Amino acid sequence: MVVKTTQTDQHTWVLGFSGKLNFHSRQAYQQAVNQAEEASARLIVLDFTELSYIDSAALGLLTLTHRKLTTKGNRMIIANPQGSVRDILLLTNMDKMFSIVNSVAAASQK
Repeated sequence: MVVKTTQTDQHTWVLGFSGKLNFHSRQAYQQAVNQAEEASARLIVLDFTELSYIDSAALGLLTLTHRKLTTKGNRMIIANPQGSVRDILLLTNMDKMFSIVNSVAAASQK
């Protein structure tokens, strides 16, 4: 998995993921999220446009990240998941826990 990190403004970070988000890529995911948190990000947008696969370990990571951020008064939004990644997120009701939007631009508007 490859993570591309972009700071769009003082408090918004976009983390773009490509490849597979699974048990084996959890450290790269966590490093990117930690970097954004340490930079005082109030909104972390997870751009899943190029993410091709997600497993149950990744769903657990998303849940833990969401809980950790909301405890601190911060937010996480998933942007533009495609195909089976979107299907899995919706099937597991992740959209009830945090926002899933169709683009990074839409995430910035929330």
